[in-house]
Amino acid sequence: MISIALGKIAVPTPGTPVALTLTAAQEAQLPPTGMVHKVEAWPDAADTGVTKVFVGGVQVAGLPSPGIAAGGHAQPYRIAHEGNCINPLAFSVDNTVANNGPFVTLWVE
Repeated sequence: MISIALGKIAVPTPGTPVALTLTAAQEAQLPPTGMVHKVEAWPDAADTGVTKVFVGGVQVAGLPSPGIAAGGHAQPYRIAHEGNCINPLAFSVDNTVANNGPFVTLWVE
């Protein structure tokens, strides 16, 4: 399995989702279909807002930062499917606080 770390996706303006994008080097690690096996989004422990994950413009998760989450633990968003059939470019993230955002990793089988 290959992991492709997109790093922290900072949201400059709350309420304006930021689409996932890949560099040429990251795209080169994808299969010809451009699909992935799994998408993970982890809230940044240093953030104070709530990360929102969208697929095709529909919110599928709200992830509070560990500082405001019950128990102080990060709760990631993960979606996986057998084979590489998830389009990472359908995902976007938002946050309730400017310049906050999750760490995103893509996985390819």
